Amino acid sequence: MNRSKTPIRMRFFATNALRALTIALMVSALASPLHAEVDAELGKKLFKANCASCHKLDKKLVGPALGGVTERRSEAWLLAWIRNNAALRASGDADAIAIFEEYGGSVMTAFENLSDDDIQSILAYTNMPAAAPAPGGKDLVPAPISDVPAEDNTTLLYIFGGFLALFSVLLLRIRNTLKEVNGDTATTVIQDANALTKWLVSNKRFMTAATVVVTVAFLYQLFWFLMGVGVEQNYQPVQPIAFSHKIHAGDNQVDCNYCHSSARSSKHSGIPSTNVCMNCHMYIDGSEIVNEAGALKYGGERSPEIAKIYAAIGWDAENRTYIENYEQKPVKWIRLHNLPDLAYFNHAQHVTAGQVACQTCHGPVEEMDVMYQYSELTMGWCINCHRETEVKTANGYYANAEEGTQTINERLAAKFHDEKITVEKIGGLECGKCHY
Repeated sequence: MNRSKTPIRMRFFATNALRALTIALMVSALASPLHAEVDAELGKKLFKANCASCHKLDKKLVGPALGGVTERRSEAWLLAWIRNNAALRASGDADAIAIFEEYGGSVMTAFENLSDDDIQSILAYTNMPAAAPAPGGKDLVPAPISDVPAEDNTTLLYIFGGFLALFSVLLLRIRNTLKEVNGDTATTVIQDANALTKWLVSNKRFMTAATVVVTVAFLYQLFWFLMGVGVEQNYQPVQPIAFSHKIHAGDNQVDCNYCHSSARSSKHSGIPSTNVCMNCHMYIDGSEIVNEAGALKYGGERSPEIAKIYAAIGWDAENRTYIENYEQKPVKWIRLHNLPDLAYFNHAQHVTAGQVACQTCHGPVEEMDVMYQYSELTMGWCINCHRETEVKTANGYYANAEEGTQTINERLAAKFHDEKITVEKIGGLECGKCHY
């Protein structure tokens, strides 16, 4: 009895196990692509944040190209190398020591903060196929949409003027016809115009009112014309090197003060030197930039704008070194924001003490591909800002004081109590603040 039941039980368990294995394989097959896609997208972000300064996928930079690195090294070895390559070398690993010596003893940063999932996501991204450039080494760029010309209403104005003139002639013909019916002498248009002119000239009240209206209108136009002299709002010059604030301050979230470092402590914000540019572009040459279609913008070649920086400072991108005895060529940037000599503006007072965001005056720079003057930069514009802007008493700029004395912030709080302390209330409208 037991012997007859055993085969049945075995077949039962074998059948169920096979079914479970089949279901598991199906779930795994369906889930793997989705998981890989998610991991690859996460890996792309992690790669750009941690690896892109020294590595590219398709060519050697500071370190080796990482495209398809999982085919050359095991996952366990890569996990150990990325997390702490120094410890791996210290363990006597021959491959780790060989790579260290091959790249001149350059020490790779340890990424102990990255989890195994993070590193595996990066590796998944390195295995993604590169975007293929279009034939001829150029990417496919969508055809630009032609600007629709503004509607021209000149023809309509001419037609309307013609109808008005025709209507006036008809009215005169009707008037002359009525005069002839009544036995009066018909008059011409010229005779009517002369009569109207004589009446207006002889009317002193009309002439006085007309003179006042014309004078006021002229002075109004003259005032606003003079007030507009030197106001260059929306001024947008073409720079010698195309620099996108959208890419730097927007997409990559580079702090404005990183490039314009003197804004924290100086009157001027300063124009960054090419040495500042090279802090990043020594490793980033723009070849990885993609367009809206997802293709490489320059066909995998170096950005021509970044090449201008290299030419200015004398950087040999192929050998990754500065050219000896190179005569540097200063970049002739065109000044965008100009204030008259009679006006004084201190960046440090606004950025450090006032904690005013750069966008307050310069507009949404993180959205500007080409920088332009956003604000008027007129005296009235500055005065309105001083009347409305609250003083940041909580910062530590005016917090220092001698022992036993109140700080400036404490004295301001005691003077105004719970009132809103604006720049105007602390003397921000005094002429000498901005005019010496």
